[in-house]
Amino acid sequence: MAATFKEDAKNEMLSVLPSALCCKKAFLSAIAKASGTLEGTGRRQTLCIAIDSLDAAERIAELLKTLYPTEFTVSEHVQKIAGVERHAYKVSIPHGYASQALEDFELIRIDEDGLPNFTRGLPQSLMRRECCRTAYFKGLFLACGSVYVPSTDGESKNGYHFELKIADEEFAEAVHELLTDLHINPRISDRAGSKLLYVKDKDEIVRILCALQLADSAKHVQDVINERETANLLNRTVICETANMDKTFSAASRLVLAIARLKSSGEFDRLSPALRATADARAENPEASMQELADILCVSKSCLHHRLSKLEALADGLRD
Repeated sequence: MAATFKEDAKNEMLSVLPSALCCKKAFLSAIAKASGTLEGTGRRQTLCIAIDSLDAAERIAELLKTLYPTEFTVSEHVQKIAGVERHAYKVSIPHGYASQALEDFELIRIDEDGLPNFTRGLPQSLMRRECCRTAYFKGLFLACGSVYVPSTDGESKNGYHFELKIADEEFAEAVHELLTDLHINPRISDRAGSKLLYVKDKDEIVRILCALQLADSAKHVQDVINERETANLLNRTVICETANMDKTFSAASRLVLAIARLKSSGEFDRLSPALRATADARAENPEASMQELADILCVSKSCLHHRLSKLEALADGLRD
């Protein structure tokens, strides 16, 4: 099965992971905050990060190895959600380094009594630089983000859509402030007990992908936008041209019927040479536009319009 656009975007993310130490910590902090859990009890607790891609899990493990001198296991587990099996991958930070990682990623803070407390908002000391704020946004997108564009095989969404799904309301508000600081303006809604930060404006989604340094994904969205806008323009042009052709054909049909009435009544032979020439030209060229018919008769459009109106008026007079 072909990869979806969301999968392609997340795969591209793996090629632009942060390299500076401060940005690595911000990136891993976001992932651990969005999709991390503590397993075990007491001092034997393990920090586990769940992610839906094996490649992403392995790259996360590689980044962790640059911070902590130990081995990190990647294991697969299957979740059943609404009767549908979902494969996910778990990166485990062993108990010997779990506490250190919780502090380094500012997931916990030690209070005055030396007791750990979980951090409710963003890791402020990891967010001082713009590069670190961008790295944190990257981590959020990889862990809990989705992006969709129209006309992409395998997508379930219609239209353009970018979202971050966050379980904690206070954290969602903090992330909203972060995105606003990065010149992104998401809306917030509720979904199945979680908060959804989302953007539907196609141009803003391109800017978001650029902010995430996903150049190929941003180009793809821009190409879709250009293709769809060109197609819409062509459709509007065809509709307008068809409408104009219908008007031309309708007017020509009325003239042909009017000329037939004039001929059947004997009035045609009493017309002036100019009117007879005009009637013959219209009868012989029923699909010609006004300009084309004027060129055939070597007259102006206003002169032609006057002659055709007179022919219709004479034919209508025969009905009385």
